[in-house]
Parts: sequence; C-alpha cells; structure tokens
Amino acid sequence: MKTNIYAITDSHQESHNLSLLLSGIYNLEHNNKNPFLILDCGDLFKGIYDKELSVNAYLKVKELLPNAKIFITLGNNDFGFRKSDFEFLKTTIKRFENAGINIICANLTDPKTEEHLDFVKEYEIININGQKILITGFCLNNSCAKKFQCDLTPPEPCFKKLIKNIKEDYDKIIVLNHHWYSYSKSLYEFAKQNGITIDLIIGGHEHSPIQPDYERNIFYPLSFARSMYQFTMDKNIENVIEISLKDVNFIPQLEQPILEYEERTNLKKPIANRVLNLTKRYSDPCPLGTFISDTMKKLGQTDIAFHSTGFTMYPLRLEDSNVITQYDLKQVMCESSSTIEKIEITTAQLKKVFENAATYRPQKDRGNSRFLQCSQNLAITGKVNPNNGQYEIIQISINRENLLDKNHNPIDQDRNFSCTIDHYIGTGEQGFEVLKDIPKTKILQKGQEIKINEMFYNAICQAPEEFTNSNYPSFSWTDL
Repeated sequence: MKTNIYAITDSHQESHNLSLLLSGIYNLEHNNKNPFLILDCGDLFKGIYDKELSVNAYLKVKELLPNAKIFITLGNNDFGFRKSDFEFLKTTIKRFENAGINIICANLTDPKTEEHLDFVKEYEIININGQKILITGFCLNNSCAKKFQCDLTPPEPCFKKLIKNIKEDYDKIIVLNHHWYSYSKSLYEFAKQNGITIDLIIGGHEHSPIQPDYERNIFYPLSFARSMYQFTMDKNIENVIEISLKDVNFIPQLEQPILEYEERTNLKKPIANRVLNLTKRYSDPCPLGTFISDTMKKLGQTDIAFHSTGFTMYPLRLEDSNVITQYDLKQVMCESSSTIEKIEITTAQLKKVFENAATYRPQKDRGNSRFLQCSQNLAITGKVNPNNGQYEIIQISINRENLLDKNHNPIDQDRNFSCTIDHYIGTGEQGFEVLKDIPKTKILQKGQEIKINEMFYNAICQAPEEFTNSNYPSFSWTDL
C-alpha cells in the first residue's frame, strides 16, 4: 500500500507559513484513514513569531490527524544562542514525544564521551502501510550546539555505524539531512558505495531554492515554510509535487492563534515607506549588507565597517510593497541583539580578516558563513590559487586607495584604520581570531549600547527622509 509523505523545512518561527502548510496537509488527509508521514528537516526556531505558535501548530495537527506520523530533525538554529533557548528545545522535545511526535538526530553527541546524547533519538523504525521504514536525521555542526556541550559529528561515519548496529529488518530508509545540498549528495553516494540504499533524503539549511534531484531522490522544500513536497512511497518514490503556500487554505483551528498574535503585536502594522531596494546575497556583496555596514560606519564615525553575513535572513525589495511593516524588518534581522563596537585595525590584520572571510569562497556549492558584508568604500580583489585551491587576497582598497603591493603584501602593514564591527565576530566567532584580542570601544547612543537590529530599524525609518526610490549600491568583491 502506498504511503503519503509531506516534507517541510526551515520554518524559522514563520508560524503563519508553517500553520498554513499544516492546514494544507489537514485538508488533504482528514478523510484518509491510512497513516501517513510528515517530515520536517529542522530549524523550527529562530525567527519572528512566538516559538509556542510553531510548537502548538504541530501539537494541534497531531491532535486533529492522529494517523499522522511526524518526524522532525534538529536544525543548527534550534539549539539557540542562550541557555534558555537550549532548555526550551529540550522541553519541546519532551512535549512532542509525549504527543507522539518524533524528534531524531543521529549525530548529536557528548564531546567528552563521544556517546549519543539521549535527549533525542538516533532513529526510529516504523511499520506503516505494510512497510517497515527506518527514519533518521543529521544536522550540520556549528557554534550553536557547542555552546551547550553538544557536538554534531560528520554524518557519513555516523550513518555507517548506525546502520551496522541496527539488527532489526526494514524495507526503506528515509534521511532528514539539515545540511547543504552538496552534503546530502555526498551522503547518498557514500551510502551507495557501502552497499546502502537511501530511498529518500529531505534536505534543510539551504535558504536558496534547490532543484529536485530525482536521480537520488533528494528534495529541499523552500525555506521559511514557503512550500512543501508531497510524495507517495511504495516500491519507489512517486507522484512528486511541490505545493506552494498560495495553493493551500487555512483551517480555523490553526489560523485563529496566528491572527490573534498578529493583532496583539501589531506585527503587520506599517512603520515606514519603502524607498530603498535592499536585495540580499548570503556569500557575496549585497545592498542590504552594505546598507547595514554603512549605518554602522556612520554611527561609529569610523573609516570602514563590516559585519557577519549571518545577521540577515531576508531582503527588503522595492517590488514587494510600498510600505515596510514590523514583520518585514523582523524578517530581515530577527533576534539579532548583537551590539556594535569600534576597533583600530592595521592593514596586516585587515588582510587576515578577509582571508578568513574568503576561506570557503572557492566552494561555490555551499554558503560561506564566514563572509563579511562591508561598507561601500571597501573593495576587495582575490583569486583561487590553482596550485592548492586556496583563495588569496590580491588587493584591498579603501576609498579607492590600494593597501597591498604587487606581491599582495601590505604597503604599510602597521597603518591603522578605525573600524566598526559587530560584537559576534569581535569575540573571534566564525574563525575571526585576529579580531579577538584587538581592544574594543563600545559605541553608545544616549548612554546605551547599540544593538544591530535596533540600529537597522531606526535607519529604515529615517530612510524616506534621505532617499527617494532607488537601488542601494553594494561594496565590491572581485574574483579574478
């Protein structure tokens, strides 16, 4: 008998979208008596709406559709940035398990013992519609989990060990892989080389659209719960359909909490006219990132400014509407309470900063989380060394003045520049060790430290006084 499968990923507390997609599943399945699968590939948290709305949406759909077998893997952002976030995650896992919702992550370990942490399951084997399906999940490693003494080991050896240790028979394997598409493809090929067939991989973490890989059955729904995949599984994966938000309708049980929250918080209330086209790119210069750095530079009264690319999540496009709401701003930069600070940095240190920012630049098949968004008076030129595959910084320019000689070395390595940065990279995060020990000066406004999200909010509200409808320029990074 065929099993219906629905897949969602990276809802990021976009509880409106998540609840709408879950409503769509209800509309398709509420008259079906057969069990079916709902698969979520992680990053349920870190976003705009209240976390409880996303949690309650899943609890409600499980209550309304008891035949739903729900599996969720952990995303890197689900661990949070504060201890309270991590404790909320563990409490949520218990609530979900008590309701019959499965949380899985096979590569979550204790770094001291290298043993799997028991607050989440490694896998589950379920009997459904005449088949036994092994479902497991993986999450990419990053600083979020490490803050709470958790490690996320490489998926391939973990998967091989997992399969070797499972003695129970099963018919199919489904993997939820919260990682870049290239890693999902590598996991599939690794399994194949070891005589293991993965029948379906649902991917997460990618915020750019990923085309379906029908050859390997790897599928990435759109992030922020903007779409879901629908499949049937029997001998093969069949009837693959990607369902957009616009193609589903709310059910009252899931819509009402969303409407009440939006009304109570004024989330959709306009706060400014939209006058700048602030498009976004994660691993390349973009108007949105440059606008933020230019604002930092202005407030810090410094020569230059740069910040982590990871602070921004969504663009502010002129084409989207005439006004900007609180929701729009929170989409851009949700929960970014990092402050800004001032440093004095030498040319030699600047080169090390941009060498680190370009570490993953040769790997165009993955996002570069170390990339920096810079003020528009900065220009960087670099190239990949064909001998070793490493990226080299060829030139750094400030206000069109070159700082490196023909051998790519600083003309004056001790020359100082004032620079505004975010506190996150200032502590050495994302590999920016060169910034860690540089003395910092807090930038204050009315005696208070300036948070990046509040700074951005104020700058957007002031933008209609300074700009007419226009495209904002981005800083320059040239690959030779």
